[in-house]
Amino acid sequence: MNDPNDAKREMAGVEEFEGLVLADVIPKLDKWWFQYPNLRKLNLLLLSAFLAQFTCGFDGSMLNGMQSLPLWREAFGDPTGANLGTLVNAINIGVLVSALFSSQLCEIFGRKKPITLGTFLIVVGSALQGGAQSLGMFIAGRIIIGLGTGIVAVAAPQLMTEVAYPTHRGKMVSLYMTQWVVGYLVAAWTTFGTFKMNSSWSWRLPSILQGVPAILQLILSFWVPESPRWLVYKDRRDEALSVLSQYHSCGDHDSRLVRFELLEIEATLEEEKKHKAIQWSEFIRTSGNRKRLWILLFMGFAAQLSGLGLTGYYLTKILNSIGVTNANTQLLINAIAAVWQLCCSVLFAMLIDRVGRRGLITFGITTMLVVFIVWTICSALNEERHFSDRPLALAVVAMIFLFQVGYQPFAISTVPYVVECSLYSLRSKTAMIFQFCGYSASFFTGYVNPVALDRIGWRYYIFACAVLGVETVFAWWYLPETKGKGLEEIGQIFDGDELLTGTQAITKKREEKYSAFDESSLRERKAVSASHVEKGEE
Repeated sequence: MNDPNDAKREMAGVEEFEGLVLADVIPKLDKWWFQYPNLRKLNLLLLSAFLAQFTCGFDGSMLNGMQSLPLWREAFGDPTGANLGTLVNAINIGVLVSALFSSQLCEIFGRKKPITLGTFLIVVGSALQGGAQSLGMFIAGRIIIGLGTGIVAVAAPQLMTEVAYPTHRGKMVSLYMTQWVVGYLVAAWTTFGTFKMNSSWSWRLPSILQGVPAILQLILSFWVPESPRWLVYKDRRDEALSVLSQYHSCGDHDSRLVRFELLEIEATLEEEKKHKAIQWSEFIRTSGNRKRLWILLFMGFAAQLSGLGLTGYYLTKILNSIGVTNANTQLLINAIAAVWQLCCSVLFAMLIDRVGRRGLITFGITTMLVVFIVWTICSALNEERHFSDRPLALAVVAMIFLFQVGYQPFAISTVPYVVECSLYSLRSKTAMIFQFCGYSASFFTGYVNPVALDRIGWRYYIFACAVLGVETVFAWWYLPETKGKGLEEIGQIFDGDELLTGTQAITKKREEKYSAFDESSLRERKAVSASHVEKGEE
């Protein structure tokens, strides 16, 4: 028989937080986060997830720079068109293959173990790529890098979203996306620096460096805490409490923040389990999940169909098309563009909690549309004048830089927005679909971009303008704002009364506890009454 006192204590805990939201129980920090040992340690360990995008950004800039390296072109037969597309897409093939099982890995083994596996594969692939003795070996290394990247890219944003201190979550996950730019920057300046090397190390060194951050990730992944939400879902409540108390309140199990977080997580996941919200069919079963799915597909495809591939992997071709053909100049523009991208991405990442996810996304897409329209017009006029009008060529270069003012606020918002909008039980599948959509689009543009640029030149930019026009309408019309809400509370925006989450789930839990307590008390009274009757008969 359950102890009524235990039920009373549990009810008291539920009642204490009824009607509150996460923001109401977060203590005000009177020092910088790095002055708190728990937050300093947590954010250091989360580097194992934080650096995941470095590999992707490094790859985009590295191959772009290598196309300007004579010894790389000589080693692999000066690839163009479809052959160049195969080299670029090798990493996308690996990512797409990993999409077949990455979500299952995260659901079964948690978030940290897949990060360990993925980073190990990236290290192995980078070694093969850097030591390649043939085109086949180079491609094989890139496919293995893609496998590892795909696994880490599904697990990492989930781990950061679910473990980060509540007020750090938005900036942490948006800064995670800036690592793409950091990787791009490092690769751009590395290939610029190795340009004058008269040996195969001009391309081998950048290839090997791609795996260096993965080594740090691999080491840290053994100590990073597991997601408390995954632990609760696996009925490992005490471990979840230990993680939350150690990293969110310096080990204080009685902290109001920790108790509220754990209660909200438990109440929400109980509701998800009741609704069995883990099957693939759940994406289309409710109106809230259908909206999530549309947003997920939009974000996944939009990131790669908005012209990014043109300014990343194929910047060299664009510069050639406007008459900027000097290899040293191309590498310098690529390197300077990387610095500019980093400045833009960090600036907008720091604004995400103030402006909001929706605000950055709509601003970014609208800006990209305007820039690409001007870019297309300038490119057309430049061709019409036989590339003799230097101001028009400079205008195109300026548009390449201005494009980042739109792309970066959009890019750094996509992952935090998609991951935090998802139900916990569908979060691994959501991250996997997002990666699959993004890399499918990247696979498409990886083959189409070089062929289209060779065949129709600037006219191909009209496609990017059309896509951005559709994206602009969708973003302004369909995307809700999520800033300032806890993970479990965001569900209320999408689900309403269809699936109770956050504070709604806490209220329902209180009602159920009251009901259970009343029934327990009634049974106790009946048992006492029956005992008295029996004694009377004796």
